[in-house]
Amino acid sequence: MMTRPSIHVIILCLLLLLPSNLMVITTNGFSLYPRIHVYITNGLPIGTLLTLHCKSKDDDLGVHYLNYNEEYTFSFHYNIFRFQGYTLFFCSFTWNAQVHWFEVYNWDRDANREKLTWVITEGSPCLFNYAKHNLDCNFRYKPSQLKLV
Repeated sequence: MMTRPSIHVIILCLLLLLPSNLMVITTNGFSLYPRIHVYITNGLPIGTLLTLHCKSKDDDLGVHYLNYNEEYTFSFHYNIFRFQGYTLFFCSFTWNAQVHWFEVYNWDRDANREKLTWVITEGSPCLFNYAKHNLDCNFRYKPSQLKLV
């Protein structure tokens, strides 16, 4: 006589088959994928207002205004049931009537990061490197032909 495995055994086996980077323990319990946190700080010269507008394919996070050294933050879970490489958040940054834009989260570049801290400067967006405790400014804004008048 053959017995059927219990549903608990089946679920446990399925969880063991998931990639380990998708399983984390959170303070709220078990989660299959981590929450990604993005922080954006106005690092422009004092007195320069930064207007930012962040979006993904599915979410529009709205327009936000940051004075010098103010921070905007958002967080999300990437969707493990879609193809990897899918998650992308981009923001437009406007100051002095110039529009710049940049991908603040791109799965291909950031899959191993759960916390991204960006400082927006005139020359480039800079990512805080937590291992070295410094800013990495080797990123570039994407070309934009927009100019506000």
